[in-house]
Amino acid sequence: MFDGITRRVVSIWFPRLASDRVLRARPVDAPFALTLRQANTERLYCLNERASAMGLHRGMPFADARAFCPDLQSRPADPQGDDRFLHREGHADADARPGAEGQKGETVDALARAGQEA
Repeated sequence: MFDGITRRVVSIWFPRLASDRVLRARPVDAPFALTLRQANTERLYCLNERASAMGLHRGMPFADARAFCPDLQSRPADPQGDDRFLHREGHADADARPGAEGQKGETVDALARAGQEA
């Protein structure tokens, strides 16, 4: 039996959330990356468009990235700060959860009346 309520799930991916959040507070006009220590190696965690355009990518060792792009500027990543930012920006009428596998995104579970926009 249909009760007039439909369930809508929206998945949003923010591939540059971490770097955009940091750069909004302290802008840099250069290739930029956040780094995170993984398995005893500093790796690129999130980069701006200029760094991506230089051929750098997420997960790349920071030392290799500096060899490809000597002008690369960096700061340490803050994954917990990114999660707090996502929840602070939150959704009043929806249940938001961080994306799977540590990717910066949200899954929003929004209930809406049939025939109405969520």
